[in-house]
Amino acid sequence: MLALPSAPTVRAVTADVTNAVISWSPPASDGGSPIINYIVFPYVGGVKQPSQTVAATPLTATVGGLLAGVTYTFTVAALTAQGLGPESTPSHPVIPNESPWVFWTGNNAEVGVAYSQNVGVSRAVAPWTFSITFGALPPGLTINPNTGTIAGIPTTAGSFAFVVRAVGSTGEIGSRLIIITVTPAPNIVIPAVPLGEVNAPYALRPTVVGGVAPYSWAISAGVLPPGLTLDPTTGAITGRPTTAIISAVDLRVTDAAGLTDTQQIRITIQPQTVVTLTASAAAVNFDSPVTFTATLGPGEIEGTVTIFDKQRTGVTVNLGTEPVSFNRASFTLKLPAFGLNQVFMQYDSTITNGESLSNTVPVQVNGVPGQLLIDQFRQSGLANTPTQYDQYVVLYNNTSIPMQLPGITVEAPGVSIVIPTTATTIGPRVGYLIGTARYNVSFPTIPADLLVPTLGPVPNTGATGLRLRVPDAANTITDAAGRIPGYSTGTPLPAFSSPPTVRNAWVRLRVSGTPQDTFDNRADFRLVATNLGPINGVQSTLGSPSPLRQFGPFEQSNILQTTLADPTKASNEAPNQQVIDATPANPKRLIIRRAVTNRGVTPATLVRLRISTLSQVNGAPIPGTPTPPNPAELRLVNPTVTSETITVGGRTVTVNNLSMDAPAEDPPGGGLSTTLTAPLPLGGLAPGQTIYVSLSFEVDKGGTFWVGWDVEAIGGGPVTRPGLAATAAVTTAKEKAAKKAGQQAAKSRKLTNVRGSIR
Repeated sequence: MLALPSAPTVRAVTADVTNAVISWSPPASDGGSPIINYIVFPYVGGVKQPSQTVAATPLTATVGGLLAGVTYTFTVAALTAQGLGPESTPSHPVIPNESPWVFWTGNNAEVGVAYSQNVGVSRAVAPWTFSITFGALPPGLTINPNTGTIAGIPTTAGSFAFVVRAVGSTGEIGSRLIIITVTPAPNIVIPAVPLGEVNAPYALRPTVVGGVAPYSWAISAGVLPPGLTLDPTTGAITGRPTTAIISAVDLRVTDAAGLTDTQQIRITIQPQTVVTLTASAAAVNFDSPVTFTATLGPGEIEGTVTIFDKQRTGVTVNLGTEPVSFNRASFTLKLPAFGLNQVFMQYDSTITNGESLSNTVPVQVNGVPGQLLIDQFRQSGLANTPTQYDQYVVLYNNTSIPMQLPGITVEAPGVSIVIPTTATTIGPRVGYLIGTARYNVSFPTIPADLLVPTLGPVPNTGATGLRLRVPDAANTITDAAGRIPGYSTGTPLPAFSSPPTVRNAWVRLRVSGTPQDTFDNRADFRLVATNLGPINGVQSTLGSPSPLRQFGPFEQSNILQTTLADPTKASNEAPNQQVIDATPANPKRLIIRRAVTNRGVTPATLVRLRISTLSQVNGAPIPGTPTPPNPAELRLVNPTVTSETITVGGRTVTVNNLSMDAPAEDPPGGGLSTTLTAPLPLGGLAPGQTIYVSLSFEVDKGGTFWVGWDVEAIGGGPVTRPGLAATAAVTTAKEKAAKKAGQQAAKSRKLTNVRGSIR
């Protein structure tokens, strides 16, 4: 149970003119409850005077308001939450302005240093007699009972509290609690002497335990290694050593009292580290690995090496850091810039602060056709007319590493455009959009990464062609697309009979998200337009120019997986697929519904689908398989309603019926390269979260159909396969004479893979 605290013990009291200083020891027991305050009670002739409340610490208080010439005694009681405990035994009496006023202005002491300080006394009648009534003096010190001098040579460090009592010749008493701290003698502390290296910054910073500041430092024996100096006020040994050597020196510290400590140290300075760099090849193709090996010595080696690449533009790039193991470090990497790369390494020691640069190794990085591709382009257009048409080209990094842009050249007959050094890099499967002042591909406009005056002769009667050169030693042409020799690959693209007056673009086909590059322009490109061709003599397919940008929000992504909307049903069964028969007012429609799931670890904040293959007039074929003998003709169109609900696994979900992004037009609809942006929940599509989408197609002609798309989003890696590729047989109203048995068979087939078919 909790109880009241016991009584404190008064240890000292001394009086000035109208106040007194009282010190006490705490009670032996606080009764189980912390002490909140102490109450000091003055007494005059046994009569209690008004008390004073003081804090629980520091067990010393000054009591004011006393009367000179009046005899006082004092008691102290402890206060807790349980109440006020008993008062202490009364102190010895004091008479303000008559009893000895004891005071202390002495300094602290140091072990081994002679000490002498006087206890101060005023008032009362001399001579005074001094004694210790509580506690003990520091070992080695004594008090003179006649003079109050505390003197001697301290032998023990610590803090010592004691009470000095002074008694005047007429018997008046004063006592004072005094604390003397004895500091130990100085002692140099050096945890470890660091290893030094020639030309490397060196720092040894000793510390002192004990002693009295300020300190002074000196070398009492031996000589520091050349290049190092001692700071006499801090003891720091710093500098850059110039010579490999082992030096033994005596380091001495002296404190303010003249006490010293000396410690012998050995400082080892090893030779400067030499880094020798070699490469596995002097020339490689872009996107091919090179192994760089560094050998280091001759001293102790611990730390890291960082590899740098000084490129032909003069820019130096940090390519990575590796730890050194057994005096060696190795990097296998792909250099990010075409042309001459000057590679070197920097060693950073963790034991000497040493820094050393290796020799420079030149490596020539050569381009290979197909690594930088023309993804989309439009050269032709009408000049000096109110209607200005698109003129642009998209450069596409078809490698696995970022590609440096500066120095890459885009050429057309009579035109050479060099990408400036202000450009940076394009990542793998990322585009770089170059446009002219007349460029206006979409509403709102997709900003060009680089604006140039022209991409070819203006006016002209059609695209003459473009080609790409990379800045390697051979100025390698990596791609060409157009209709004239030198600016085309394989079978050239057809020429327009006159400048087209509708929105169009040459678009490279994609297979499983990867640009098709058979080195044949006619096979690899399609002319897409929002109006079905032929366009001024060139067959086109429905589609929408939608170029990629270096810093655009959308990139191809493999973290977003497309699956059947209802995996328990066949791909050609509702709700995964639905055919809406034609009516007098509307043609037949095909609806395909799918689920899109974020398989990544971060939210996707923008998601869209890009049509990469479609059964349509002059459209993209089924990837990797021959075109069926009776292909359907589909047009991507906007839905009649923006959303709907379906039942999946016994629960109701909302399907977003996607509409085409500009500049697609409806009617007549879209197709190849057309994009459709999916609405997302607030905060984006979280990891593991799924949305449901649908695409709407009008059936212009029945037969076997196929459709595929790539998923594009913010972040994520390249697509490894299309989001969807499906084939099926559908019929228009004109083909209702098809056999019922064949229709039933078509309905019973299931998708065996993402390019399954229904016949």
